[in-house]
Amino acid sequence: MIAVICNLEFLYYNGAQNFILERMKMKERIEALFAQNPKISIAQICKELGAKEIDVLLNLPERFGKSAAGDKFGEIIRELESWGEVLFVKNTPSFIIEFKTKIPSGKSAQGYYNFGMGANGDEAHGLGILGGHLKTDEIDKIILVTQTFMGMLSKFVGFYDKAGENIFKIYVSRDEKGQLLAEQDAKFEALKAAI
Repeated sequence: MIAVICNLEFLYYNGAQNFILERMKMKERIEALFAQNPKISIAQICKELGAKEIDVLLNLPERFGKSAAGDKFGEIIRELESWGEVLFVKNTPSFIIEFKTKIPSGKSAQGYYNFGMGANGDEAHGLGILGGHLKTDEIDKIILVTQTFMGMLSKFVGFYDKAGENIFKIYVSRDEKGQLLAEQDAKFEALKAAI
Protein backbone atom coordinates (compact mmCIF):
# COMPACT_ATOMS: atom_id res chain seq x y z
CA MET A 1 0.00 0.00 0.00
CA ILE A 2 2.82 2.41 0.86
CA ALA A 3 4.50 1.66 -2.48
CA VAL A 4 1.25 2.52 -4.33
CA ILE A 5 0.91 5.80 -2.46
CA CYS A 6 4.55 6.65 -3.16
CA ASN A 7 4.07 5.86 -6.86
CA LEU A 8 0.96 8.07 -6.99
CA GLU A 9 2.79 10.90 -5.25
CA PHE A 10 5.71 10.48 -7.67
CA LEU A 11 3.37 10.55 -10.68
CA TYR A 12 1.47 13.55 -9.31
CA TYR A 13 4.68 15.43 -8.57
CA ASN A 14 6.17 14.61 -11.97
CA GLY A 15 2.92 15.52 -13.74
CA ALA A 16 2.81 18.88 -11.95
CA GLN A 17 6.50 19.39 -12.62
CA ASN A 18 6.04 18.60 -16.33
CA PHE A 19 3.10 21.03 -16.51
CA ILE A 20 5.23 23.77 -14.93
CA LEU A 21 8.16 23.02 -17.27
CA GLU A 22 5.90 23.09 -20.34
CA ARG A 23 4.42 26.39 -19.23
CA MET A 24 7.90 27.82 -18.67
CA LYS A 25 8.94 26.62 -22.13
CA MET A 26 5.86 28.29 -23.67
CA LYS A 27 6.67 31.58 -21.89
CA GLU A 28 10.29 31.41 -23.06
CA ARG A 29 9.25 30.63 -26.64
CA ILE A 30 6.79 33.54 -26.64
CA GLU A 31 9.47 35.90 -25.28
CA ALA A 32 11.84 34.68 -28.02
CA LEU A 33 9.23 35.40 -30.70
CA PHE A 34 8.72 38.93 -29.34
CA ALA A 35 12.49 39.43 -29.29
CA GLN A 36 12.68 38.40 -32.97
CA ASN A 37 9.68 40.51 -33.97
CA PRO A 38 8.30 43.03 -31.44
CA LYS A 39 5.24 43.58 -33.67
CA ILE A 40 4.24 39.92 -33.90
CA SER A 41 0.50 39.36 -33.44
CA ILE A 42 -1.15 36.87 -31.12
CA ALA A 43 -2.45 34.98 -34.16
CA GLN A 44 1.09 34.72 -35.57
CA ILE A 45 2.38 33.42 -32.23
CA CYS A 46 -0.39 30.81 -32.12
CA LYS A 47 0.49 29.68 -35.63
CA GLU A 48 4.22 29.62 -34.93
CA LEU A 49 3.81 27.55 -31.74
CA GLY A 50 0.88 25.42 -32.94
CA ALA A 51 -0.97 26.57 -29.81
CA LYS A 52 -4.51 27.63 -28.96
CA GLU A 53 -5.12 31.33 -28.44
CA ILE A 54 -5.99 30.83 -24.75
CA ASP A 55 -2.69 29.02 -24.10
CA VAL A 56 -0.71 31.84 -25.69
CA LEU A 57 -2.66 34.55 -23.88
CA LEU A 58 -2.21 32.90 -20.48
CA ASN A 59 1.54 32.73 -21.08
CA LEU A 60 2.10 36.26 -22.36
CA PRO A 61 4.59 38.46 -20.54
CA GLU A 62 2.61 40.73 -18.21
CA ARG A 63 3.37 43.80 -20.34
CA PHE A 64 1.26 42.18 -23.09
CA GLY A 65 -1.42 40.34 -21.14
CA LYS A 66 -2.94 39.94 -17.71
CA SER A 67 -5.75 37.61 -16.72
CA ALA A 68 -8.49 37.56 -14.13
CA ALA A 69 -10.84 34.80 -13.07
CA GLY A 70 -14.29 34.69 -14.63
CA ASP A 71 -15.91 35.59 -11.32
CA LYS A 72 -14.61 39.15 -11.87
CA PHE A 73 -17.08 39.56 -14.76
CA GLY A 74 -19.52 41.84 -12.88
CA GLU A 75 -16.77 44.18 -11.75
CA ILE A 76 -15.12 44.31 -15.19
CA ILE A 77 -18.32 44.73 -17.22
CA ARG A 78 -19.41 47.62 -14.96
CA GLU A 79 -16.07 49.29 -15.70
CA LEU A 80 -16.51 48.72 -19.45
CA GLU A 81 -19.91 50.45 -19.28
CA SER A 82 -18.04 53.70 -18.52
CA TRP A 83 -15.76 53.53 -21.58
CA GLY A 84 -18.18 54.97 -24.14
CA GLU A 85 -18.25 53.55 -27.65
CA VAL A 86 -16.00 50.49 -28.03
CA LEU A 87 -15.46 47.88 -30.73
CA PHE A 88 -17.28 44.61 -29.98
CA VAL A 89 -15.75 41.60 -31.79
CA LYS A 90 -16.81 37.97 -32.04
CA ASN A 91 -14.64 35.62 -34.10
CA THR A 92 -16.15 32.49 -35.62
CA PRO A 93 -14.35 30.10 -37.97
CA SER A 94 -16.10 31.68 -40.96
CA PHE A 95 -16.95 35.22 -39.89
CA ILE A 96 -15.51 38.01 -37.76
CA ILE A 97 -18.41 40.05 -36.42
CA GLU A 98 -17.54 43.54 -35.27
CA PHE A 99 -19.47 46.67 -34.51
CA LYS A 100 -19.08 49.83 -32.48
CA THR A 101 -21.33 50.05 -29.47
CA LYS A 102 -21.59 51.28 -25.93
CA ILE A 103 -21.71 48.55 -23.31
CA PRO A 104 -25.14 49.10 -21.79
CA SER A 105 -25.96 48.55 -18.16
CA GLY A 106 -27.39 45.15 -17.52
CA LYS A 107 -28.56 42.91 -14.78
CA SER A 108 -28.15 39.30 -13.73
CA ALA A 109 -31.14 36.96 -13.68
CA GLN A 110 -31.55 33.19 -13.91
CA GLY A 111 -27.84 32.55 -14.46
CA TYR A 112 -27.46 35.09 -17.27
CA TYR A 113 -26.15 38.61 -17.52
CA ASN A 114 -28.72 40.48 -19.59
CA PHE A 115 -27.08 43.25 -21.62
CA GLY A 116 -29.26 46.23 -22.31
CA MET A 117 -31.54 45.68 -19.33
CA GLY A 118 -31.47 48.77 -17.18
CA ALA A 119 -31.68 48.62 -13.41
CA ASN A 120 -35.46 49.06 -13.64
CA GLY A 121 -35.78 46.27 -16.23
CA ASP A 122 -36.19 48.47 -19.31
CA GLU A 123 -34.79 46.86 -22.43
CA ALA A 124 -32.45 48.80 -24.67
CA HIS A 125 -32.60 46.40 -27.63
CA GLY A 126 -32.97 48.12 -30.97
CA LEU A 127 -31.47 51.36 -29.71
CA GLY A 128 -28.12 50.83 -31.39
CA ILE A 129 -26.46 49.31 -28.35
CA LEU A 130 -25.54 45.79 -27.41
CA GLY A 131 -28.27 43.45 -26.23
CA GLY A 132 -28.22 39.77 -25.37
CA HIS A 133 -27.88 37.21 -22.62
CA LEU A 134 -24.54 35.82 -21.39
CA LYS A 135 -24.29 32.70 -19.25
CA THR A 136 -21.81 34.09 -16.74
CA ASP A 137 -20.93 30.85 -14.97
CA GLU A 138 -19.31 29.69 -18.24
CA ILE A 139 -16.76 32.53 -18.15
CA ASP A 140 -13.46 31.09 -16.95
CA LYS A 141 -10.93 33.80 -17.80
CA ILE A 142 -10.98 37.48 -18.65
CA ILE A 143 -7.74 38.61 -20.28
CA LEU A 144 -6.55 42.13 -21.01
CA VAL A 145 -4.25 42.03 -24.04
CA THR A 146 -1.94 44.55 -25.68
CA GLN A 147 -0.74 43.49 -29.12
CA THR A 148 0.27 44.72 -32.52
CA PHE A 149 -2.24 43.81 -35.20
CA MET A 150 -1.78 44.74 -38.85
CA GLY A 151 1.05 47.03 -37.76
CA MET A 152 -1.02 48.96 -35.23
CA LEU A 153 -1.09 48.91 -31.45
CA SER A 154 -4.30 47.25 -30.29
CA LYS A 155 -5.79 46.58 -26.85
CA PHE A 156 -8.72 44.36 -25.91
CA VAL A 157 -10.53 42.70 -23.05
CA GLY A 158 -11.26 39.08 -23.99
CA PHE A 159 -13.77 36.80 -22.30
CA TYR A 160 -13.05 33.04 -22.47
CA ASP A 161 -15.11 29.99 -21.51
CA LYS A 162 -14.05 26.86 -19.62
CA ALA A 163 -13.01 25.16 -22.87
CA GLY A 164 -10.65 28.07 -23.62
CA GLU A 165 -12.82 29.40 -26.45
CA ASN A 166 -13.34 33.11 -26.90
CA ILE A 167 -16.84 34.32 -26.08
CA PHE A 168 -16.26 37.91 -27.26
CA LYS A 169 -13.71 40.74 -27.16
CA ILE A 170 -14.05 44.42 -26.39
CA TYR A 171 -11.43 46.58 -28.14
CA VAL A 172 -10.29 50.07 -27.19
CA SER A 173 -11.67 52.37 -29.90
CA ARG A 174 -9.64 54.50 -32.31
CA ASP A 175 -9.90 58.11 -33.40
CA GLU A 176 -10.14 59.31 -37.00
CA LYS A 177 -6.32 59.06 -37.31
CA GLY A 178 -6.34 55.40 -36.21
CA GLN A 179 -4.88 56.11 -32.79
CA LEU A 180 -6.27 54.53 -29.63
CA LEU A 181 -8.62 56.89 -27.81
CA ALA A 182 -6.53 58.32 -24.97
CA GLU A 183 -9.29 58.19 -22.35
CA GLN A 184 -10.16 54.54 -23.12
CA ASP A 185 -6.49 53.61 -23.27
CA ALA A 186 -5.99 55.09 -19.79
CA LYS A 187 -9.05 53.18 -18.50
CA PHE A 188 -7.72 49.97 -20.05
CA GLU A 189 -4.36 50.41 -18.31
CA ALA A 190 -6.04 51.25 -14.99
CA LEU A 191 -8.22 48.13 -15.25
CA LYS A 192 -5.19 46.01 -16.14
CA ALA A 193 -3.34 47.35 -13.09
CA ALA A 194 -6.35 46.71 -10.84
CA ILE A 195 -6.91 43.04 -11.69
